[in-house]
Amino acid sequence: MELSELRTRFIPAIEEILDQCRITDDLVDKERFQVYMATIWGNAVLDPERSGIGESDLSALHDFFNEEIERVVGQGANVLGCFDFIVSKKGDESLARQGTTKQHKEFLTYFARLILNKEVEKNN
Repeated sequence: MELSELRTRFIPAIEEILDQCRITDDLVDKERFQVYMATIWGNAVLDPERSGIGESDLSALHDFFNEEIERVVGQGANVLGCFDFIVSKKGDESLARQGTTKQHKEFLTYFARLILNKEVEKNN
């Protein structure tokens, strides 16, 4: 699938995520945005077909997500950085503040271990 097709398919989801993370018209909760983006990426990796893509499209989707994350969070931000944030002390505090369920947190931590290719400290 072409990158332009992926953009067309996923822009509505990105815009919905931004709406959920918007504090004011010009201000987005970047911590919440990173959690949502990590979640949508994890779900796409787990079951690409359910996301409407093929496994071969994951690389292009990753590139697209990186563009969107950098646009919202700042220069150099990307999918990997979202998972780094999630398993950090600040990320753990943010997940608690956001009321993230235990199951959701475990899902994100599981993917963080896979993506970051390192043991992740449990912050329970």
